Amino acid sequence: MLNRAAAVAVADPDDTTVPGEDFIDMSAPAPRLTTPAELRQQSDAPDRLVFFFSGFDPKSATFYHRLIRHGIAQRNATHDETMAIGKRHRIGRWASVWTSLWRGAPTGLGRRPQTMRTRIHFMRWDDIVRRHWRRTPMTLARDYWNVYARGLASGVLARVWRTAPAAFWLALFPLIVGVVSVALGALVVGGLLASFTPMPSLAAGGIGLAAGLALWRAAARWADCEWMLRLVAFMREHAVGDVPALDVRLDEMADRLVEAVEARMRHPGAAALREVMVLGYSSGSILAASVLARAMPRLGEIVDGRRADRGSTTLSLVTLGQCIPIAAAWPGAHRIRSELEILAECATLTWHDYSASSDRAAFSNAPPWPEPTKLKGRQASPPFKAAPGGLQFAALSRERRETHLQYLRSPAGKGDPSSFDFLTIACGPHTRAERHGTERPASDLRR
Repeated sequence: MLNRAAAVAVADPDDTTVPGEDFIDMSAPAPRLTTPAELRQQSDAPDRLVFFFSGFDPKSATFYHRLIRHGIAQRNATHDETMAIGKRHRIGRWASVWTSLWRGAPTGLGRRPQTMRTRIHFMRWDDIVRRHWRRTPMTLARDYWNVYARGLASGVLARVWRTAPAAFWLALFPLIVGVVSVALGALVVGGLLASFTPMPSLAAGGIGLAAGLALWRAAARWADCEWMLRLVAFMREHAVGDVPALDVRLDEMADRLVEAVEARMRHPGAAALREVMVLGYSSGSILAASVLARAMPRLGEIVDGRRADRGSTTLSLVTLGQCIPIAAAWPGAHRIRSELEILAECATLTWHDYSASSDRAAFSNAPPWPEPTKLKGRQASPPFKAAPGGLQFAALSRERRETHLQYLRSPAGKGDPSSFDFLTIACGPHTRAERHGTERPASDLRR
């Protein structure tokens, strides 16, 4: 019975009893702590708060917690410093949280190594994604119309083409599959029936068209090509205000972010909070920017207020594989564009974007923030190695998913400290403000 209960707990993505590693201190025993400064070093208050936004994907917090846990285990095997991750807990209706601990390389006996404790808040919206994931024929037809007809008429597709040609062709791929399939089925089946049977030409054409439509749906499912169409269509709906549930959720997330930061500032006996990081992955970068902009007025007051050590807490926004233009480029996306303007005017914000040129769904050639800007921005393109297969239909889906997950995977070996490493960015010892201007591109170590 106990094993069955444990299996049920793991299967439930919202259960707080999902197993995780507790922090085990393997360092040498430290001297007895007596001074307030030494007591602050042992506080369980986090040094960094991270608010993580996943992409347009029905995967829950369980998947990302497991992915990070696996990456930490790989990384610990090749690095002198170590990381640990705690259990995942659910907070409220849609948030999950867990804590990571970075510990520096061992030092001399009697001296504790440097540590960095990070509390990661997983800002869930996968429940909203699930409600929009499967498309009926009518909603799918509406998606085609909104993305291609309206996108062409409004100039959005032309702007995407100029900014990110690879993303443009990836977005156009479902339409190409549909046109080629319908034309091929109509010409081949209809032509054969009209040429070799006494069937009237009109009837043969109708059967050929039906065969083409059936071929289109089969080809679209086989190539899994409509995920980008669903993404762009959903983000357009959100940008123009047609997804009120998500808009309400973003307001709630902004409130939660402010409450979490304020609670940490009030933590008794704790050292100053070093960093508040908002981290958006894939299309989650759109949500991350919106939530941070909505929280910015109150967040600025808290960070610069009397409860904070002035100047000691930094604000950062990190985007991985960002695709902000697919939302901000639509004519009706007034709120998203105004939110980006709010962030661009924030001189205390450090925004680092990592979007790989090998990732066809990312916009690596243009900064995600409006120009000109007062924020401290840096854009880099991690040199991820594309998986084999090129544009072959059977390999396209696997390659796309694997390339996109590279942002969250740990390097396979130890390399240059400036190499792209998600775990170091989110959980490492340095803030983005400290690393701003010092990082440089380095080799990809994931393969």
